[in-house]
Parts: sequence; C-alpha cells; structure tokens
Amino acid sequence: MIKKIAIDNFMAHASTELELGPGVTILTGPNNTGKSAIVEALRCVATNPVPKHYIRHGAKEARVTVELEDGTKVVWIRKKRSSGYELWHPGAEEPEEYWKFGRRPPADVLKVLKLDLVELESGDPIDVHVGNQREPIFLLNQPASNAAAFFAASTESAHLLAMQNLLKRQTQDAKRQEREHEERISRIESEMDTLTSLPDIGLQVESARELEGTAKNLQAEIPVLKSLLSGQLELSKSLEVKTSSTAILNATIEPPKLNLIEELNGLIHRLESVNRKQAMATKISTELAPLAAVPDVFDTSSLAGLCSQISSADNSLRKAEVRRTVLTELAKLPTPDNTSQLSDLIDQMIALRYRQSRFDRWDVALQNVAEPPVITSEQGMVRLLADIRGLASRQGEAQTALIDLEKQLQSVKDDLAGCIDKLGCCPTCGADINTEAFIDRGCQHDA
Repeated sequence: MIKKIAIDNFMAHASTELELGPGVTILTGPNNTGKSAIVEALRCVATNPVPKHYIRHGAKEARVTVELEDGTKVVWIRKKRSSGYELWHPGAEEPEEYWKFGRRPPADVLKVLKLDLVELESGDPIDVHVGNQREPIFLLNQPASNAAAFFAASTESAHLLAMQNLLKRQTQDAKRQEREHEERISRIESEMDTLTSLPDIGLQVESARELEGTAKNLQAEIPVLKSLLSGQLELSKSLEVKTSSTAILNATIEPPKLNLIEELNGLIHRLESVNRKQAMATKISTELAPLAAVPDVFDTSSLAGLCSQISSADNSLRKAEVRRTVLTELAKLPTPDNTSQLSDLIDQMIALRYRQSRFDRWDVALQNVAEPPVITSEQGMVRLLADIRGLASRQGEAQTALIDLEKQLQSVKDDLAGCIDKLGCCPTCGADINTEAFIDRGCQHDA
C-alpha cells in the first residue's frame, strides 16, 4: 500500500507531499488546483508514458516519489530527453538506478509497485488501478470483447491459452533468431575465406610487436645512460681540478708556525676604538667651535601663561567672528509691542464674563421663587411679622457670619495677592495674573 506521494516540479506542482492514511483517500477542491496532476503522477510512475509536458516551466526535471508501507521508495525522474527510475530499498544508502530500459518500466520497479496493467489477448492492456477524471470504471468504457477477455483471464483455461500463445510466439522468435544466426555465420565464413593470407601477416605482426617491445625497453634505458654519462663527465672534470690543485700544493713550501696573537688582536681593537672616539670628538669640537655661548635660562611660567591667554583669546575671537558672520545674515528682531493694556483688558473681559454667568444663575434661581401670598387676616400678618422678626434675627446672625466670612475671604485674598506678587507671573505658561481674575475664574488660570 502507498504511504506517501511526493511531487516536485511536475505540471502545476512545485513541491507537494501527501500523507495517505489507512483506507480510502479522497482529494477534493476547486478546479485547476492540481488534483488530476496527482493521479497523472501515479500513472507516470506505473507506466512511464511517452514524453509530454510533465516538467514544470523553468525546471530541468520532474520527480515523483512513491513511498510504500515497508519503507521502499520508487522515484520516477522525467528529464527533457529521457526518463529513469531510482529504487530505494529500506536501509539502503544508495539507490538502484535504471536508465535506457525502453518504454516499459523495469521489472524490479513493477514488482515493487504492483500497479501493472492487465494484458488482454483481444485488445489493449487495461489499467485497473488509476483512472481519469469524469471517466467510468475501467470496463464500462471498453468494448465487450475486452470485458469478456478480462473476466476470462481469471480462469485457468485463459491462463493456459495465454501461456500457449506466449510459447508459440517465443518458439517463432527462437526459430527466426536461429535463421538469422545461420545467415550471419555463413556471411562470416565467406568473409573469412577472403582472409587466408592472415597467418603470415600475423607472424609478421608478432615479430614487429617483439621488435617494438625491444625498442621501447632500449628507449627507456636511454635516460639512465645519459645520466651515467653526465655523471662520468662531472667526475672527470672534478678529477682534473683536484690533480691540478695537488700539483700546485706540492710545489709550495710549508707555512711558518703561528704564534698566539690574541693579546695583539685585543690591543689592535682597543686602538681602533680609541682612534674612532678621537675622530668623533674632533669632529664635534670643530662643529661646536663657531657656536655662541649658551644664554642664561630664565623662568618662563609667566610667558607660558601669557601664551595660553593669547591662544584662548584667539580661539574666542575666531568663535566670535564665526558667530558674527552668521548673525549678520539674519534679519533684525522686531520691536515687541506693549501688551500690558491688552492683557488687562482681556482679564477684565474674562472677569465680567464670569460675573455675567453668575448673575444669569441668580436670575434663573429667582424666577423659580413664588410670589408673596395675599394677606387676608391679622393673625396671619402677626404670624408673618413674627416670622419676619425671626428671619430678621436669623438674617442678622447670617449677616454677622457673612461679615466674618468676608473678613476671612479678604484675608485669603491678601495672602493670595502676596503669593501672586511674589510669583509675578504664571509658573506654568509665564503669562501675567492678578488676584481678582484668579478668584473670579474659580482659582484657575487660562493659559
């Protein structure tokens, strides 16, 4: 059973792998998504069809890999001019490759796949494993004779007939090959009769080969002989040189005996060192003679400080010059106008707006107050007067409390005015503020 199908550069598939589970596998999807290409890939592995446009555009080859349950892999490779198979057995490091095997797949591949076509005596072979899309089952679109032959193929008589026909074909092929071999043997015998003089030529060829071998051996020994001759010439030259040197040395007298001269060599070296130092001192004295005497050295700390100040001033001057050059290109600053009156006017307008809103609230509150009742009796008036007196006393108390609150408010205003005078402006936005506007706005300030 097939376990996995891998398709590379085959028709519309760049690289596709399908893991087939147990049972039936169904491929579904929209049109032109490559379902039929997968079926065609299986047919290519099983039958190795004639070349078509199987290779994906831009690729050099198409590959279809079928992995079986036992781990065996069969790879069908379609190149532009040929096709081949790779058979991977479980645990093998290298595959068995099949090329130039004809149109029918190799027998080893067919044996592993078990997707052979059913051969019929009365018609073309039938594919019972793979079918095309929108075609009926394999027998329904075949002639009746093919269907009968297919069902008859399951009986022993059909097998015997097929084997008998196969034996007849093999016998006829063997007889035909025998006749061809006999004809070829007769042609070869007639051609051999024309070559009766070949033994003498063969003997001459053998002698020529022996001479050629001897010549090759001699030619191989020539470099060795050349090296020996060159070595002999060098030895002769060396012998002549040594002979002449021996004759010259025989004519010379013995050299005198040498005494120890180590102390003399030490004195000579010291003398040469003293002479070099004397010459150097003389040269230095000659060069220093025209020079004036060295002046006295004074304290130069003040001069160094002055130089540092001059350097700092020079740097500041350069920076100022650069700044002046930049500032000359800028426009002059506009003269600011005095906006204190405008600021006061705006503060007054804001204060009047808050007072107007306060008066509007009072007006709304007074509109909801009911009108005073009409007096109809004295008792009511007495009670009203008593209420008025009570209200007057309460008003006096409230007035006293109000005066106290106004005093407290004035104290708070004075403290607030002192704080505002100390600040001078708003610490958040930098605008001018005053006590009245700040209190009228509810202790807030609009930037």
